[in-house]
Amino acid sequence: MSGNGVIDVLLIDAEDGQPFGRSEMPSELLPESFAPATRLDLGDSRWEVVAAQPAERDAYLAAGQLVLTLRRLRTVDPQEIAYTLPTLCAELPPLTPPDGTQDDLVIHEDEWRQAELVERAQLAAVETELHEIRQIFEHHSASAGEGDTAIRVFDNLHLRQGPADPLTGALTRQRLLELLPSDRVFAGVALRDGQGRVADSFAAQVGPVAVYGRCAGDRVTVLGVTPAGRASTDEVPGLAAVMAEFDLLLVDWCSVRCEDARR
Repeated sequence: MSGNGVIDVLLIDAEDGQPFGRSEMPSELLPESFAPATRLDLGDSRWEVVAAQPAERDAYLAAGQLVLTLRRLRTVDPQEIAYTLPTLCAELPPLTPPDGTQDDLVIHEDEWRQAELVERAQLAAVETELHEIRQIFEHHSASAGEGDTAIRVFDNLHLRQGPADPLTGALTRQRLLELLPSDRVFAGVALRDGQGRVADSFAAQVGPVAVYGRCAGDRVTVLGVTPAGRASTDEVPGLAAVMAEFDLLLVDWCSVRCEDARR
């Protein structure tokens, strides 16, 4: 039914359940159906339809009236966007298609290499990146909220370009798992939301944290620890032995911390 006529439309704000407007609208200006997420422009604001009674054209034409529950869509000034992390790894790893396994360690893509092991020979590259992250803390951070709920937010972040190859030495996956008393070995690492498994990846639960990374054959090329905030030789059993045997540093980028097992 195409239908002509005027429909009595009552508008209700979804936030408080209270009416905020009523008008008579020509039926030809209304859609055939108010499916979920239908959007309307009212004055200078855009609204999303949460519920419509009735939802279909035939029904509201027959009734001559319509009740719309709307939620205002709010826009954010890009200048006001705040980050919750001071740094991210610029390059995410290559992925393989999801294979349906449920035996992967699943991490958020923002967690990739936020705490990791790096060869001592790459200390200069580490210090360069840490310097840039300190600049973010000093010049681009603020406290949001009050008391126990306060968090640090950032109006900019540093995308780390290096070290591009954090591990180039003789550490193998087999030797790593010999030194770390793992509680569980995963099939690999997957990024959240079904994006796929990290190519050539491995992961294992070690006490309160998980270690993960990538291999070239059996040689470990990337070795991370998650959650990053608990990455320390005190928290990870056996990690100090790995660092000592292969002369590695533990870098927690977001905490701007570099741990040396020798000290």
